[in-house]
Amino acid sequence: MTAGRAVTFGVLVVDDDAIVRTWVAATLDGTEFRIVGQAARASEALDLALRRAPDLFLIDHQLPDRTGIALLHELRSRGFDAPAIVMTAAPRRGLNEAARRAGAQGSVLKSTAPGTFVDALRAAAAGESHFVAAHPRADREVRLSPRERAILLQVSHGSTNTEIAATLGVSTETVKTILGRAFAKLGVRRRNKAVVAAQRLGLLDTWRHHP
Repeated sequence: MTAGRAVTFGVLVVDDDAIVRTWVAATLDGTEFRIVGQAARASEALDLALRRAPDLFLIDHQLPDRTGIALLHELRSRGFDAPAIVMTAAPRRGLNEAARRAGAQGSVLKSTAPGTFVDALRAAAAGESHFVAAHPRADREVRLSPRERAILLQVSHGSTNTEIAATLGVSTETVKTILGRAFAKLGVRRRNKAVVAAQRLGLLDTWRHHP
């Protein structure tokens, strides 16, 4: 944020859709918000955050290399405390809860009217919360144990029970038992459904560095 005739807020926009980034730029033109960086991937956003020190993060939930929630978790773990808003193209069940857990100050839909969109940024910049009601609440609070979460994360990467057992140093029966507990908590019966449910609730949004 800079001082002068008027207070301005530097915004880092993270979205892999160039059309959305252009729309955001046009919407913020003439306001107190100025774009200090644009990123199409979470990895690019981390680099830009270090170099540009934005006053506000505007992050798409679905990025090519990670979810926006996972990126926000990583930003917070690295000490970036600027307000953040998570964007989505459509309502997503449990999105507001996951965004709050990650440290977001608000959420917006990309179909939001320009005036309402800017109001959301102003609320976040002022330290207020602005979460759109369009995102249905999670059916219930689901808490996975660290081991359940670790195994589901490996399942999401395509690992078999045998591979997971070898990685964790346990038996395949133990892996099946832990998965069964996770399935029950998530209300599903299949591996792929468990991964989808856990991701939707933001339970697998842990940053993992790739070489």
